[in-house]
Amino acid sequence: MNTSIIAIGYCGLDRLCLLPHIPIDDKVKIDEYLEQGGGPAATAAFTAARLGIKTAFVGVVGDDMAGSIIRKGLDDVGIDTHYLVQRPNSTSPLGFCWVDQKTGKRSIAWTHGNALPLEPGEIPLAAIRDADAIHLDGHQGDAALEASELASHTATHVSLDAGTIVPDIERLLELSDIIIASEKFATTVTGSGDPKEAVKILFKIGFTNFAGITLGEKGSLGYDGAQLFFQPSFKVDVKDTTGAGDTYHGAFLASYVKCLPPQECMRRAAAAAAIKCTALGGRTAIPDMTTLERFLKQHE
Repeated sequence: MNTSIIAIGYCGLDRLCLLPHIPIDDKVKIDEYLEQGGGPAATAAFTAARLGIKTAFVGVVGDDMAGSIIRKGLDDVGIDTHYLVQRPNSTSPLGFCWVDQKTGKRSIAWTHGNALPLEPGEIPLAAIRDADAIHLDGHQGDAALEASELASHTATHVSLDAGTIVPDIERLLELSDIIIASEKFATTVTGSGDPKEAVKILFKIGFTNFAGITLGEKGSLGYDGAQLFFQPSFKVDVKDTTGAGDTYHGAFLASYVKCLPPQECMRRAAAAAAIKCTALGGRTAIPDMTTLERFLKQHE
């Protein structure tokens, strides 16, 4: 069986603190501490794997303890890490996250570490040709471009988590047929403050099959060239929003490669993201398919 989704991009180790409030020039006692893998593309892959999709991750870590923890976190859910490059004498990406206990909102500081990014020759070209989709987060620039150029000439979908303005983002947008952007990114790139207009502008970039915009607690919008879709967010007791967008991307793509309709892909993505928010950590509460189906049935 071929790998269905190959995620290419950033992975790191998140160190999360749940706090009574986020201090400025002050001290506060930590209520809860957690250390686990993170990163946009890596967490999207983690989500797809939890939902039963055969998934691989392509990225870079150092040969430090953090790199070993990152790899194990992916291995533990069955993600193929054969193409996760471990650079010798290098440090892995790290993220330091403070989460406000009352709101679930967070502040993040992060570092890439000093492991050199992927080179084009380190991309598994044969696997990409056979995959249903690749998923990019804008990191690993040259290698991501090589992968998307190849995929755009095959039946492999190119999915882009458009959350940050990075070098070559214009070309990545052109090569992607699934674009889901943050509200801030969409406004910046399209020049429109109206999400309904912005999502249609995003759709016209390249040869897009679907464009979407995530709106946080306001839900998400989607457009397939003919119909505009809206998916409200699910109401849950929020503990931590870290990784909610990454989870949305992973669940959407996991549904999309099963050929589910756009509205259903968005509904499942919104539900998975909501469930994730009920626990501390970007991956702690990411649901498996049984948990997701139960949640959807309870919220019909």
